[in-house]
Amino acid sequence: MDVAASVLPEGFYAREWSFPKHSEESLKRSRSLCAENKCGSYGRSWGCPPGCDLTVEKVTKDYSRMIVFKRRHEVDFSDKEALDRLGEDLQMQVRSLVLALRKEGYKCLGFADGGCRYCGVCSYPEPCRYPEMLVPSVSVLGLNLKEYAASNGEDFKFEEGAVTLYGFVMLQAPGTL
Repeated sequence: MDVAASVLPEGFYAREWSFPKHSEESLKRSRSLCAENKCGSYGRSWGCPPGCDLTVEKVTKDYSRMIVFKRRHEVDFSDKEALDRLGEDLQMQVRSLVLALRKEGYKCLGFADGGCRYCGVCSYPEPCRYPEMLVPSVSVLGLNLKEYAASNGEDFKFEEGAVTLYGFVMLQAPGTL
């Protein structure tokens, strides 16, 4: 958590949560929502399905800890540019944290709201140009965020005039298998 505190700007809540449990029902629901393509990233990004097929079930063999961080923003939902900037900022913070943790010897993988935005225009379906910078969408994991947050003593809710964006970093401590 010291690394997170040194990298994340003020205003971010960061805490270790229990590692999520796989739910086939939640995964199917999440993938179905992704396939509706309301964000425009489905089938167009290595950070979203079907290009990214990571699930909680697939990553449990490589990771055992989860750092969750979030930040609440007041925003006009009709201002798409402001929403995009917030998403880009979150992705940048997740990427910065992942890179800092890797430098400290951690094996880790970061996720953020929305599809990866590192390249601007993703190379999908051609190979990812910068796989070490990839930040997949939280949605690929197939979590029911409301249930997952509640299991960690947190509320997950939608608010009028405000959005809370979430970043997840899965990690394995240095020297552990």
